[in-house]
Amino acid sequence: MKICNAKGRKDGSSGYTRVLGNDELGKLISKVQSTVISNGTELERMIVERTTTIINLDEFITNATDGTQDDGVYLCQKKILQKSSYAIKGIEPDLLIFMIERKRVCKVIELKDGDNFDTKKSQSEREHLEKFAVQFGAKIPFVTEFYICCFNQPDKELIKEGFKNKFEIEHIMNGQELCDVLKIDYNEILEIRKQDMEDNLDYFLDELLKIEDIRIKITDKLNHNQY
Repeated sequence: MKICNAKGRKDGSSGYTRVLGNDELGKLISKVQSTVISNGTELERMIVERTTTIINLDEFITNATDGTQDDGVYLCQKKILQKSSYAIKGIEPDLLIFMIERKRVCKVIELKDGDNFDTKKSQSEREHLEKFAVQFGAKIPFVTEFYICCFNQPDKELIKEGFKNKFEIEHIMNGQELCDVLKIDYNEILEIRKQDMEDNLDYFLDELLKIEDIRIKITDKLNHNQY
């Protein structure tokens, strides 16, 4: 996700303006924050584009039950689940991955882009995922498993600690593992996002230097700190 495409606050009333005392800088930081928030949606979009997705969950499960669904890995998004007769009110995981091979498995996934968590919600997130896996699993001809996936944190022990040990290692997944399950290229996604990072840094610096007051302050500090 690129900062240049973000909207951010344009009314000059953002908290960043109040903190920094500069309207233009406040708007720029607001665009950065908007980009950070949108990154999770962007990540899911990139994953969905590279997978075989389910359009009608009821039809898919009927075919799986009848044995007429082809073997493979299939991805179901939250919006498709919500439209189905299998929706469970109040519990909506981000992704469902259905694997039809020698056996049938459904992986219930809550997807996180980063590895900074609201630890106050750790227990409830665990309970919701487990509850959904049990209730949903009772309705479908699949072995159901649940996972919290932190795409950009490869160390599962750190993820476990980040969630205050509310998730056991066997219920934790990193980005590489998610992509392996879906049979998509993890490194390709990282590379695309890396390119966005480089563009974002250039854009941020260019926009920063366009703000006259900020440019003057930066110049003064550079001159003052010369040795």
